[in-house]
This record gives sequence, structure tokens and C-alpha cells, in this order.
Amino acid sequence: MYDQLARTRLQEKLGYELWLLDFLSRTQETFDGGANISTITLTNRQPGANVAIAVTEVIGSGAAMKVMEAMSPLTFIASYKIFDMIFEWILEENHEAGKVRRVPWRFSEKIEAISNSKLAFPSLLRSEPYIKEYLFKLYSNLLKFRTEVVHKHNFFISGNKLRIDTNEDGQSYTLELDPGELGAFVRVAVAAANLLTNVLSFGTEEDRLLKYHLDRIKKLHGLPEFGQRKPILVNVILKVRQEEGLFPADLRFVRKEINRIHPHVDTLFNLKVIGLVNDKPSIGWFFPANSVPKEDVLELRPDSHDEYRISPSEGN
Repeated sequence: MYDQLARTRLQEKLGYELWLLDFLSRTQETFDGGANISTITLTNRQPGANVAIAVTEVIGSGAAMKVMEAMSPLTFIASYKIFDMIFEWILEENHEAGKVRRVPWRFSEKIEAISNSKLAFPSLLRSEPYIKEYLFKLYSNLLKFRTEVVHKHNFFISGNKLRIDTNEDGQSYTLELDPGELGAFVRVAVAAANLLTNVLSFGTEEDRLLKYHLDRIKKLHGLPEFGQRKPILVNVILKVRQEEGLFPADLRFVRKEINRIHPHVDTLFNLKVIGLVNDKPSIGWFFPANSVPKEDVLELRPDSHDEYRISPSEGN
């Protein structure tokens, strides 16, 4: 179950909806969190930093924003369909394994079937059970609003907010989403799809981003918040002079400088270490954010961490 062929089938199921939402999440400025917003250049253990801010072209004003607002019902439905395709895929995998007799086509029956404790889930949903719990709550809680939009065209756009009203069992319900909330909903859908198809690998950055966006849409899932501060990803270039044949990269110093420059957020960083010999770049390493060592001082030798070696010119 859940082998590469199965993941390819999921990619094919997601198709256009995932392409559209991925495009929107990369271009719409309200879909924040996780961006490379700066490159910080430091000299080992020396105060003062050079900070270059990355300027990203986004859709965010004038007529373009009007288009985004008009598309909000489609964006909501496309995001919901991502969840539907994921859970339908899970049921199909369990059907092939003989764990369920059939894959229902009604949404309400799929929701009931997913509640079956005998189902086998993908490894990500087993190792990080909160993802399954929150995705399923979004899927089940929002079905009634999806039905209103698709079958009754019952929605309103007031200002920049999408509003959907519905009645169920004699009780009225209203869903109202501003652009930031809709953006967080999209980000969760896109991340779930990309993680389950192995387009993304799950690590610290992905964990923080998911929890941050889930916190922003608590009213959709109704589950406890994680208290996750806004996560950002920055790039750090650290210049380290050689000392007795070693390049002692002071990571405690790096983290202190990052916190000074970007307070009040949860920061991860990609790290380039440029080893200096006679103040000239001689050797380099690049550690992606999920691979940055945890120690306070990383003592690098010319023959260490070969898998992260880069040309020192790449640090310019």
C-alpha cells in the first residue's frame, strides 16, 4: 500500500485543482508564512550584519485583487476537493488491500468510511497523527458549505470576504472567510497534497508551517490551536576564519543575530559557511534548514561534511 505507483495515482487525481491552488499560494500575498524574506551575511563572532531583503512580485492590488476576490468560491471548492481526493485515495488503497468492501461515492458515506478504525493510513498520517485529525475535521466540517456553493450557488462576496450560509437539521450555519483565512486553508490543502505525493518531505519547516496555518483557521476545524508563531525561512551566509586548521562556525552567535534581526517570529535558516584562509574564501558548505546542526559551535574541517560541500564562490 501507498507505494510510488499509488502516489502517482494521487497526483493524477489532484490534477488541475492542485496546479491552480499551488499557483495561487505562490502568488497571493495573503498566503504568508515560510517565505525567504532575507539573506543575512555574518562574520563569525563579529557584531553587525548585512541584511538583503528579497522582494517578491505578488498579485496584491487593483484589478488583480478583484479577480482574486471573485475567484474565492472557486478557491474554496478546489481546496475542499483536494481533501476529498486525498481521503478517496485512502479508501481506494484500503479497498485494494481488502480492508473495505467498496469505495462510496457520496461525500457523507466517505466521511463515515474514513472513521473506520480498521483503515490503514499513509506513513505520514501515522507518524504525525495530528495531520490526519485536522484534515479529517476540515473535510467533515466543511461539507455542508461545499454543497451550498456547488449545488445551490449560495454564496456572497461582501467586501473582500466570502460568506456561505446553510441550514442543516433545522439549524442555520454561516461560514465567513477573509483572504488571510482562505489563504491559510489553501496552504494546508496544498501542503497535504505535496507531502502525501512526496513532492515535499516532511521536516521542521513543514511541521511549523502546517501548524501555523491550521491555527489561523481554527474556526474551520474546531480543534485546539498549536500556538505556533509565524514561521519564516531565511538564508544565512557565515564567513569563518580558519583557526588551527579548523573553521569553528559559531551557530549560537548565528541564532542570536537572527533573533535580533527577526524578533517575534519562529525562524528557520539555510546556512552557507564560507571558510576563509588569509581572509580569502577557500572552502564552503551549505546546510539546508532541516539539516543545520544543533550544536552551539560546529567545528568544520576541510575533509568533514563532504555531502554539504559547495564551491566557496557560491557564497558571494
